[in-house]
Amino acid sequence: VYLSVVFADTYHVLDPNPYPNYQAAAEAASYYNSGFVRFADGEFYRLIGSYGSQGAAQDAAASLGGGFTTCASHSGTISVKNTESGRILFQFRSSSRRLAIMPVFPNGTWLSDDGQTRAITWHKANQYMGIFEYFLTGTRISVVNVVTMSDYIKGIVPYEMSSSWPLEALKAQAMCARTYAVANLGKHRADGFDLCASTDCQAYRGTGSANANTDAAVEQTSGMYITYNGSPINAVYCSSNGGATEDCENIWTQPLGYLRAVRDPYEALANPSNYSWEYTITLSKITSILRERGKSVTGSIVHAYAEYTNAGNVAKLHFIDSAGHEITYRGESCRSVFNLSSSGVKTYSQRFIFEDAASPRISSCDEITTLGGASSVGSGSASAASVLTSSGLRSASDVYGSSVPILSSSGVSEAVGFYTTSGGYSQGSTETISSSTLPIPASSSGTFIIRGSGWGHNLGMSQYGAKAMAQQGFTAEEIIHFYYTDVVIEYMN
Repeated sequence: VYLSVVFADTYHVLDPNPYPNYQAAAEAASYYNSGFVRFADGEFYRLIGSYGSQGAAQDAAASLGGGFTTCASHSGTISVKNTESGRILFQFRSSSRRLAIMPVFPNGTWLSDDGQTRAITWHKANQYMGIFEYFLTGTRISVVNVVTMSDYIKGIVPYEMSSSWPLEALKAQAMCARTYAVANLGKHRADGFDLCASTDCQAYRGTGSANANTDAAVEQTSGMYITYNGSPINAVYCSSNGGATEDCENIWTQPLGYLRAVRDPYEALANPSNYSWEYTITLSKITSILRERGKSVTGSIVHAYAEYTNAGNVAKLHFIDSAGHEITYRGESCRSVFNLSSSGVKTYSQRFIFEDAASPRISSCDEITTLGGASSVGSGSASAASVLTSSGLRSASDVYGSSVPILSSSGVSEAVGFYTTSGGYSQGSTETISSSTLPIPASSSGTFIIRGSGWGHNLGMSQYGAKAMAQQGFTAEEIIHFYYTDVVIEYMN
């Protein structure tokens, strides 16, 4: 049965005497081909027909006799219709309760007779498990899917990652999605539900794109959560970080011990879509953008420059007008300041340079880092048959920690770039500059380069990075530990 749950501006014949329960009202309504039940403020009523005017409904009531009167449907009434015939099956009116519709098979249960298929609900071309609730929000109908955690995560993974990606990447995604859900339950409590179905929370579109691979990722990580100091973390993630994640306080102001900047040598190996982007922009265009955003600009913007974090991502954007007044954007707002349809510019992540075209201080975000240490996962081993180390000739089968001791022309060196035992390359710190050593430009030429990489907020796991790491042989647990600092993966009820 295809159902439409809608507001209907129609009139009906009403039996004004309430019935003690739904079954009694439904039995009475069944005496008429167009009869149906309305639940209104705790009572069940028998209604008949649907008419375009009150007069037509009054004429029908008079022809039936027996004390029938008329009533109307209005913006406070939810009508459940047979989509194909248009016939009203049920009406609901309540300011404090919700209408719930549960999908069942003809046998009246969730499962088909052979026990192999579960009943689903279609909503806006997507398929969902569980129950759907409908309630009024002003003059609109809110729709909520009441669903188990397992089914919810199965409806996220294939929309946050491609179902064709490696299983270990999908398992990492499942753990992130499950942990995020628990940590954010009640985020939309004021709206009448826990989590929304958009990327404001997580992309949730049900079972349509799920397959054996994505379902296995959820089932094999069932009950597994990412914790920090014993509590589930806010396991945020992004499509790609462009080369480095960021300390949380540099994006969202509040520091979190598990969201620390990590230089990411992996995700570029996965060839992320829209990974690199570049624009030029003038001070006159920036002036227009800031005014369109409602900023007060005296004269025009005459100078601008960026500050960067120690990971090489944008921390602040400064704009100075003709009167010397400064407009400053900080953290995540830097990612969206230029993104107007009229600007022709789209910065997709926090990882971009904003530099004077005539005298750029840096040409790439990768030129900045003071993260230090190797960003490695797992153990490393030499890639040659044998390696001459500080302790002599060693077999390639010897396993090392985060670096490989080698002999160089200047003595003993610790190689922080090496091949892991599973074949993946891990890159450590490089000879780069500190963001604090970049001078503030005294003036500008009037034209700026915006050059960046990545897509998202640069916090937590990179989805393309997870794909690349899985392709290099890393496990889901290793992926999680790479992107989230000092976390524990544990089973929770």
